[in-house]
Amino acid sequence: MISALDVVAFGNDSSSPLTVTVNDTGAGTTPSPNDTAGSGIIQFLGDDMSFPGYLRTTCMVVCVIILGVGVVGNMMVPIVILKSKDMRNSTNIFLMNLSIADLMVLLICTPTVFVEVNSRPETWVLGEELCKYLFQMIYN
Repeated sequence: MISALDVVAFGNDSSSPLTVTVNDTGAGTTPSPNDTAGSGIIQFLGDDMSFPGYLRTTCMVVCVIILGVGVVGNMMVPIVILKSKDMRNSTNIFLMNLSIADLMVLLICTPTVFVEVNSRPETWVLGEELCKYLFQMIYN
């Protein structure tokens, strides 16, 4: 039975990758940060500090599916409500507003996930203006 899951992250000055160490030796013992031998270690980042190909591919496929289904679904809601006069009540207007807001979040935030997955960790390549805009959009 696994007694502890310790994440050991090295600083920027170290050349060692981020590792996850599974400690199943018993209670009261903790692994050393320098202990990289054994079968309980999973390396998430390679030596070049980028995500592995299988992880990037999986994330890209899932994000494309979410983006495609979300955009199509959220565009159909206002079209249906605006085309049919019977659908124009206060509840459906609220749902239309919600779908437009969700569409804006999908179109603005999902492309940043694509860039983030394909760039080095802890870097922002989209410029200072988009960084400030997304920060305000997410946290306000």
